[in-house]
Amino acid sequence: MKNKWLPILVFYVIAVVIRAIALQLEVPGEANFKYFLIDWATGVGPCIGALIVIIAFKRKFFCSIVGTSLVKSALCVAIPFLICFFLYRKLSWVLLGFIFYSFLEEVGWRGYLQGELEGMKPLPQALLIGTMWFFWHINLSFTLNSFLFLAILVFGAWGIGHIAKDTHSLMACACFHTLYNFSIHGFFKFTPAIIGLYVAVIASWFLIWYAPGENGSTAHDYTHGPCHIHSSLAHK
Repeated sequence: MKNKWLPILVFYVIAVVIRAIALQLEVPGEANFKYFLIDWATGVGPCIGALIVIIAFKRKFFCSIVGTSLVKSALCVAIPFLICFFLYRKLSWVLLGFIFYSFLEEVGWRGYLQGELEGMKPLPQALLIGTMWFFWHINLSFTLNSFLFLAILVFGAWGIGHIAKDTHSLMACACFHTLYNFSIHGFFKFTPAIIGLYVAVIASWFLIWYAPGENGSTAHDYTHGPCHIHSSLAHK
């Protein structure tokens, strides 16, 4: 068990350093392009850290790109994309940008780190991942909003952690992650229509993964073990 902590430390240092560097970037060009490029750069740290540790320490990925189902993973992206496309076409491409960003993070947090901590009980695991996730944001202020953000990340680590265990799909994890990122950037309002759309999308994801199939099985019934990076790429 003790051998896992060095890879975790290397992964975390790489993730934090890359984010710190990305936050200082000055990118020329249009405002929207600069915003997405810098945002993606800040999110790529966990992905790069995970890939380096997987290769250098011969570790395994806990999740693959599509997990136990290519079709279900694709539907998780397709449903909100199509809704946004019919409502406001440009918004659908913005959504894909958010999903891509969330995917980069999820490669590290759920794809790698959760697998390393799989021996822990769910609550301590969520507390540890959520706390690491919090400080990775280089959030060193301790205001009420900061503690609320920490609580959200711990809850997210617990909730998305369950999705990872049941689906082993980085795409599914990225979609749930995107709900929060999409909301805090001004794409959620407390109106019946917007709330209804969010509820419909979330409900569709749970139905896709957890509704019994033809043989009565659900995502929770699969006992997929950790996946090698080669398995992940094989699904592409």
